Amino acid sequence: MTQQEEKKRTSVERYLLKHDIKKLEVKRSFNMSTSLVSLYIPPGTRLSDINSQLRDEYGTATNIKDKSTGKAVQAALSSIMSRMKNLKTPGDNGIAIFCGITQNNKVEFFLIDPPEQIGIKLYLCDHVFHINHLKDMLESKKKYGLAIVARGGATIATIQGARLDIIREEESYVPGKHKMGGQSQRRFQRITEEIVERWYTKVADIMNKTYLEENPVEAIIVGGPALSKSQFLESKELDYRLKEKVIGIYDVGYGGHQGIRELLEKAQDKLSDFELVRERQLTKKFMEQIGKDTGLATYGEKQVREALEKGAVEIILVSEDVDRVNMVIKCDACDYQNIESVKTKDYNDFVKKISSKKCPKCNESKLFIDEENDFITELYELAENTGATLEVISTTHDDGAILYGSFGGIAAILRYKLYDT
Repeated sequence: MTQQEEKKRTSVERYLLKHDIKKLEVKRSFNMSTSLVSLYIPPGTRLSDINSQLRDEYGTATNIKDKSTGKAVQAALSSIMSRMKNLKTPGDNGIAIFCGITQNNKVEFFLIDPPEQIGIKLYLCDHVFHINHLKDMLESKKKYGLAIVARGGATIATIQGARLDIIREEESYVPGKHKMGGQSQRRFQRITEEIVERWYTKVADIMNKTYLEENPVEAIIVGGPALSKSQFLESKELDYRLKEKVIGIYDVGYGGHQGIRELLEKAQDKLSDFELVRERQLTKKFMEQIGKDTGLATYGEKQVREALEKGAVEIILVSEDVDRVNMVIKCDACDYQNIESVKTKDYNDFVKKISSKKCPKCNESKLFIDEENDFITELYELAENTGATLEVISTTHDDGAILYGSFGGIAAILRYKLYDT
């Protein structure tokens, strides 16, 4: 995937895809038969060819030994073909369609416009929906290495999308400063330099194994004290292929996780395509406005909604862990209806529970989910209507965790002050 294609995936697109995958993951065929249809249509595919294939599959379904399974497959295919009449082309990225009679005992249809091109053409029937090709789209394909190298220690990390992983931290055995003089001092310095050379050889071996074998990277950014990192990069033990991947060298005064954070700050020009860097910049901007009490930031669902209604919001920051889904629960046999609010992390368990639960009113029929509304999707629509931008912030990094833990996961950077401060 090219850098340009990578940039097209907005944080909202990534969130919506992740949310769709969570919904699809829990679906099962009504009788655990191979009757759920997964259909991947790559860009450039003629829909007339797909319709022809589906008609053939519809006819073939009559030969399925289990009649209920055959009818379920035909019901899914009929639903797909009827809806495809309204489609003109698969779009720039193609489309993915999932359809079948699920454990809710009704035909469910899902059409997903993916954030990047579908690379396969697939028709498959199974008792579950096949979503691995969509899952692959969640992972940023670009991965860089971040390395802090100093005489006192080394930290090896990777950055991919919104994720920062500290792969390894090593403390060195290089002695510090001493008070010896004369010949003792020169001898100690010589011994120290030999130890430093062995230390850099060890770090080079670690980086060679990490970045070439275990976690291959496209590029590497190196930080550390000026002399240390330069001396290290001249090491003959560091594989020439890694030396060619070094795209940035920065002075960094710390080691460990703190040093990696400092390196991220200094290397923003090299890392601007990564979601992690963009998300940290946005949360930092918000927290600076809060810290300076400028009146140009607010947080909390009620406050952000009020600011949206007044058209004052420039950017909404919402944590991916603000995981509320509102569901309308109904009964097939009677007029029972209820609204449940569920966290996304509990979504799958809740759906399983509902699919096996009898109606509390008539106690005869099972319940089903008639309608569901995701909170972040709702907020996104409000933002679009008022000209604001919504950014979904991951909690895989410290700044995202602070947004969720300290500010409730819903914040906004404002165009103008709403109140005098």
